[in-house]
Amino acid sequence: MELNPLELFTKILDATNINAFIIKSDGSNLEMIDNRFRIKLYENYSYGDIFSLLNSQASKDAIFHHTDEFLLNYSFLCLPDTYISEGNTLWMSVGPFSEGRQSPEDIYQIMMQNGIPEKLFREISSFYDATPVVDSVVSYQHMVSALASGLFGRDYHPEYFPSDCVLFHNGSNTFKTVRDDPQIARASIAQRYAVENELMAAIAAGDYEKAHSLHGKFITYHIRPRTANPLRNKQHFAIILNTLCRKAAESGGVHPLYIDELSTHFALQINEISSIGAVTALVGEMIHKYCLLVKNYGMKGYSPVIKEIISYIDFHYTEDLHLDTLAKMFNLSKTYLSNLFRKETGATLTDFIHQVRMRKAITLVNSSDLPITSIAAACGYNDINYFIRIFKRTYGLSPKQYQKFFSRAAH
Repeated sequence: MELNPLELFTKILDATNINAFIIKSDGSNLEMIDNRFRIKLYENYSYGDIFSLLNSQASKDAIFHHTDEFLLNYSFLCLPDTYISEGNTLWMSVGPFSEGRQSPEDIYQIMMQNGIPEKLFREISSFYDATPVVDSVVSYQHMVSALASGLFGRDYHPEYFPSDCVLFHNGSNTFKTVRDDPQIARASIAQRYAVENELMAAIAAGDYEKAHSLHGKFITYHIRPRTANPLRNKQHFAIILNTLCRKAAESGGVHPLYIDELSTHFALQINEISSIGAVTALVGEMIHKYCLLVKNYGMKGYSPVIKEIISYIDFHYTEDLHLDTLAKMFNLSKTYLSNLFRKETGATLTDFIHQVRMRKAITLVNSSDLPITSIAAACGYNDINYFIRIFKRTYGLSPKQYQKFFSRAAH
């Protein structure tokens, strides 16, 4: 289904992992503008004044940018009437986001300037840790303006609120009473764990697109470094992610042998890596490979006997496997096994055996110089012509054509 400009605009902003939403006419979602920071921090706080400020500055071609007293950044876009549904205002809120991570010293300074007691340092730090970071606030704001102009056909231009305007005014800055126990840290940690659980569920389902998106959101939750070495901290995060992925793959029904093989592979790479950029690339590969592992080897939802049979095929694919032998081995009738296997996996037993063997074959064709006859034998095919026919049916090329094609492509 084709997305309209507003849906596309929102989807692109979501990909940056920065909160973006249309403000409702009744103000019921105003507290999401700063991710509920002030309503948790202050007693009896109300966001109502934001309405009057935005409406007083309404301009069809303006995107207002604002940096608050906590050095958090926001953008407010006035949307075309065409895309506004009942119950919504014209305003879209984007934020908060910051430029670079605040150091502990910076956070203390911000707290002192805003009259926040030192005892709340952990609470305030947790909010900064959960706030998305951009490389350049100005560049991000320009990106939002250019994107809105292109999608909505308006010449949007950046504007800033007048110097005497305070976005989060609430009548007066002096009467705000800080809560003794704002529980900001608890909320931030709960959000991070919720995203973490969603990420694991996506990997357990083999859904790479969703897992990739959730990983982008997960890394915006800053984990305070354990050492002064940035590379070591990145490696530590990668180790944590490898463990999460391993547990997710297990939940997805992958046999422990395959999980251990992939987990060990990444553990060795993490230990040997020598640059922060390489860790970032490896983490992306990790998400992809674990999702592929689940798609190729996941057995979640299968009955115990089908799981046993699939595991047996995976580990004995070089042997002479047939419906007769497997039915006898697992004490089942041929008809029952055939029907049950197809019902649960969506494939015939014979086709499934070919799928397993072809995955092994393509790996050997890509990574070795073995003769085709040797590859066929290593995958359980004694008849070379039969092997070639199945390979071509699966990949569209014969093994030799495949080798030649990708050898040229590599050069």
